[in-house]
Amino acid sequence: MQAINSIINQTLFLRKILMSIVEGISKEHIPWRYISIAAVLVLSLFGLLLVPFPKEVQATWIIGISIVLWATGWLPEWLTAFVFFTLSSVTHIASPDVIFAGLYSSATWLVLSGIVLGTAINFTGLGNIIAFRISPFFSGSFLRALWGSIIFGLIMTFIMPSAMSRVILLIPILTSLADRLGYVSGRPGRMAVLLGGVLGTYLPATAILPANVPNNVLVGATEAMFGHGPRYAEYFVLHFPVMGAFKIIILGIVLSLFYHDTAPQLQSDNANEEHNHAGQKPLAVLLLATMLMWMTEPLHGISTAWVGMLAAIICLYPHSRMMKPKPLATMGVAPVFYVAGIVSMGMLAYRSGLANDVATALLHLVPMQHDAPIHNFSMLSALSTIMGLIVTLPGVPAVLTPMTDTLSTASGWSREAIYMTQVIGFSTVILPYQAPPLVIAIQSGNLPAKDVIRTCFIIALISIILLWPLDYFWWHLLGWL
Repeated sequence: MQAINSIINQTLFLRKILMSIVEGISKEHIPWRYISIAAVLVLSLFGLLLVPFPKEVQATWIIGISIVLWATGWLPEWLTAFVFFTLSSVTHIASPDVIFAGLYSSATWLVLSGIVLGTAINFTGLGNIIAFRISPFFSGSFLRALWGSIIFGLIMTFIMPSAMSRVILLIPILTSLADRLGYVSGRPGRMAVLLGGVLGTYLPATAILPANVPNNVLVGATEAMFGHGPRYAEYFVLHFPVMGAFKIIILGIVLSLFYHDTAPQLQSDNANEEHNHAGQKPLAVLLLATMLMWMTEPLHGISTAWVGMLAAIICLYPHSRMMKPKPLATMGVAPVFYVAGIVSMGMLAYRSGLANDVATALLHLVPMQHDAPIHNFSMLSALSTIMGLIVTLPGVPAVLTPMTDTLSTASGWSREAIYMTQVIGFSTVILPYQAPPLVIAIQSGNLPAKDVIRTCFIIALISIILLWPLDYFWWHLLGWL
């Protein structure tokens, strides 16, 4: 009896301990989301290592996990990139030059240079000066501020050929402009100005040569395979009226509905020390020279990334007076790894054959048909859009252009009509991770990812429902179909 009582007492004592532990555990104390993610990753790691899955299956699983984590934001973006690099490396899914292709990419180094230039613009107060000069054109009403930022971004699209470079320069200027207009952090008007400028310089760029990376990849791929590619005028006439101008109008309407605010109130200029900063004039000269080098890339042949890095090196020079002492300790370089991970994921999808397998499977499900232009137009547009979710937007032309002749034979369309439909797909941005410039905007502009995701998704949905049919009739009117 005494033994039974002892067991009962010990059981009650253990129960009391367990209950106290359970009561102490709450969602506020234990990050269940991160625990579940960690469990999935650990199980994935052991599964990929212990079970001899085919390389395509391993690649599909790793890429699928990465896309889900980036799309949902369950982990910091840079940490998801590390997860991708680690899973890919330990499973030997591909060679190091494929797994770490993003670190070799010029886009990654352009991001790093952009971080440096943006930090210098903020440190010297140059962004405040530019905002001070242009803010009167944006004042008067909320709609004027919104459409002013959108048009500002659109104008930059015609001046600078690199979307990444444009976003890098626009973010500190738009941030200072929002402050100048009285749209402080937390105000919907601030989000409207920032999203208007960033999306206003990115979304229509897919319809303008050579204003975006996917456009340039398409031109390069078609020239390499067929000896010729789209020219500026025909590309602009075919794509900009619908996928450029109409998309700008939709952007303005969506932002005005979701982020409507009161009229801006110009703030007094209190930043006297920024006006007199010693590094301000040298930085202005450096930025002007950098922009001229970016605009004249076809003449000198130096990549925009390395032009940016030359400017970044000058800013980082200890006696440049454009940066704080020990600048690398104060700069956030997380976007560098984010972009590197995205580029590497696209390369892995391409090299592993996953992208081609997906494209082929889709074509088998809904094959091309002669004398069915609406069907073929919809299918090709959907194909390039889906591929953009897998290999990101710059990877779409690399995957689909080699399939041009096959698709042309199956549909009865010309080569030009086939590869031009890719533009409809990579201009439909469903999630920000597809487009590295938007990733940089989220990181360096402190834009909440959920706002960018919502805006992109809504505009993509409207584009599919409204702009795709309108674009079909525009193509038909021009005699392309």
